[in-house]
Amino acid sequence: MSNLNPDELVFDENGDTVLNPKIREQMRNQEKQNKELVAQLRSAELRGIYAELGIPSTGLAKLFRDGYTGEATLEAVKLAASQYDGLLPSATSQVTDDVQAQLEALRRVNSSNDPTSTKDATTVLEEVKAKLKAAKTPEEFDDILASADVQALRNQSISFS
Repeated sequence: MSNLNPDELVFDENGDTVLNPKIREQMRNQEKQNKELVAQLRSAELRGIYAELGIPSTGLAKLFRDGYTGEATLEAVKLAASQYDGLLPSATSQVTDDVQAQLEALRRVNSSNDPTSTKDATTVLEEVKAKLKAAKTPEEFDDILASADVQALRNQSISFS
């Protein structure tokens, strides 16, 4: 204990050296701060995992979030959340608008599979060609080429007669 400052040393009734009560208090405060920081870190990790898994922060999912005390890993949270029906979003609800638009264009182009559709691939192709001829700026041209109709036509075999 020769490295300690003489002001930090206190002697007990037996003459043994002990830490100053102020130092002990500082150590207890530091320990409390460390525990708070660890809790904040765990909370931040779990919020990120919940967001990645798509677990909402309202309703029953909030109860799960507040009550979860397991390991703060993606696998552990996913396993725990999978035990509750409807907590994890299903794969079908994650379909984006772009994918939905492409599916709709494919349904229009593949009219043989959909008896209610009135457009076939050649009709869609003619419409796209007319739009391309009417385009006045490169941006309009690019927008037409990026449209769902054109994307759907890319995988179709079309004969020009």
